[in-house]
Amino acid sequence: MVFVGAIGIVVVLLGLCGGNGATRAQPTPTATQTAPLPKLADLDSAWVSQTPSAQIAVGAEATITFRFRNTGRAAWARGTGSEASLAFVGGDTKFDPKMAVNWPLPSRPAVQGEEVVAPNEIATFTFKVKGVAAGTYRIDVRPVVVAVGPLRDQGVYIEVAVR
Repeated sequence: MVFVGAIGIVVVLLGLCGGNGATRAQPTPTATQTAPLPKLADLDSAWVSQTPSAQIAVGAEATITFRFRNTGRAAWARGTGSEASLAFVGGDTKFDPKMAVNWPLPSRPAVQGEEVVAPNEIATFTFKVKGVAAGTYRIDVRPVVVAVGPLRDQGVYIEVAVR
């Protein structure tokens, strides 16, 4: 027995599902893509290490790295609202914005290098500066979680001497 109406339904369903009956791979959502943003009270960091102060010539570049431990209760995930970046916080200190080399934003020299930094793990923030004029320049920084806000200022800075 053939049911003409049933064949029409099967053809329509196959057309909606891709036509060949094979299952389509769906992207697997990660917790960081679906989880709500953390609260500022759940975020904290502790300075771990940094490169030594740099001495460069005018026109030369220096690569600077800071490392902070995630001491909060929420992970930092790159590419999401809970991504950690390093914020330049030197308002009155001597720094020439022309020294910034490919910073994500003028006030954000770097974003976390790791995909996810879980609580108690360490994030790496690396950026470059270029010597534009002789002098000693101070770069004060602190971590910021992009969509939530700045973490506590720990007085972390580096000096760059341009000769």
